[in-house]
Amino acid sequence: MKWIDEKVLQKYFKESFKQYNDWFLTEYNQKATSVSYNPQFDKYPDVYATLEDGRIIPIEVEWTTKKFDHDPTILEQQDGAIAVLQNNNPLFSIRQLELDEKKFKKWYISNSERIFEESIKEIVVDPAKIKRPPKLWFYYSGTGFIKNKNLAFENGIMGVPEVFRQLERFKDIRKGDLFCFMGPFKGFDKTGRADFEKFRKNKKLYCENLEVVKVTQSYFYDDTKLWEHNVDYLDESKVKNYPHRFKFSKDLVIDLKNVKIGSLSLPTKRIMQKLLNSIFWDGKPEQLIELVSRSK
Repeated sequence: MKWIDEKVLQKYFKESFKQYNDWFLTEYNQKATSVSYNPQFDKYPDVYATLEDGRIIPIEVEWTTKKFDHDPTILEQQDGAIAVLQNNNPLFSIRQLELDEKKFKKWYISNSERIFEESIKEIVVDPAKIKRPPKLWFYYSGTGFIKNKNLAFENGIMGVPEVFRQLERFKDIRKGDLFCFMGPFKGFDKTGRADFEKFRKNKKLYCENLEVVKVTQSYFYDDTKLWEHNVDYLDESKVKNYPHRFKFSKDLVIDLKNVKIGSLSLPTKRIMQKLLNSIFWDGKPEQLIELVSRSK
């Protein structure tokens, strides 16, 4: 089974042609100075070599001589050649450059990661470019965030520290999403934050504030000074004025007080408890509906 496409052999020859300048000197009495792909990539002939006198010659790249199945007159009329990994037809009428298998293998091994990345880039699209329905995001707004939160609402800009555990998720925030500020949570017992069972059974728990805003500009990076207060669990160098940001409308979509967490369903309680540790997480519409129904 052949797992390597011929295009890889073309790439090897294009990048390694100087190793074969002895052959060019023998056949053309001069070296090749460059090799370029056919402007119509992977069309016959595969590449063009430029010689020292400026002459351009066509070269078809094949695994073996017997794989050549094109009109030979194009190469013959332009004094071209074929480059093959194995010359299995020594009587072939056109010039043949037999590539070195060991050199090709060494090049392939050393460039395999680059070949993989370049190939995948053509297939796998950046997730940020894939259209998706609007999302709902939950953000835990604790007591330490109140001063920055007020500035965020004044400016219509939300940001998180340079070092942020949920950064990849945060980068997915897009225009049209709903962002829900929640907190602080009140009514904890001593171990309510860490132990889900006690969190689940705590009927006194409530969320003091719940504000939902609409995102007006997708995620962007900007470390311009905007907030005055750093979080107490990170060095200032790791905060860098909350540079991971998005913009939102100052007109609140929802503004609620004292949402009873103790009365929520088990799945929604799990998300609420997760927020205390993760700070930021994606939510589901039914969870927001339930939160609204449990507010005063």
